[in-house]
Amino acid sequence: MMVKSDLTSLVLMNELLKQKRELERILSKYNVKDPDEIEKKIEKGEIPEHPSYEDYLSALALKQNIQELKKEIEEFLKTF
Repeated sequence: MMVKSDLTSLVLMNELLKQKRELERILSKYNVKDPDEIEKKIEKGEIPEHPSYEDYLSALALKQNIQELKKEIEEFLKTF
């Protein structure tokens, strides 16, 4: 039987993996390692502003979410 803590850890890990996959998808689309590189490519005119800027903003949000999820998981694991 699964207890609440097991379920919480599974939900957090699943969300972390989903967001990491989406971030990787966006970054690979522009052949970059970090969201800021997308912005630099836009500024240099290497890629069109649309939809690149929206992808850049999504990648920034995903990166932030991933950092927060990692902290949540770390705090959660301290309870054991």
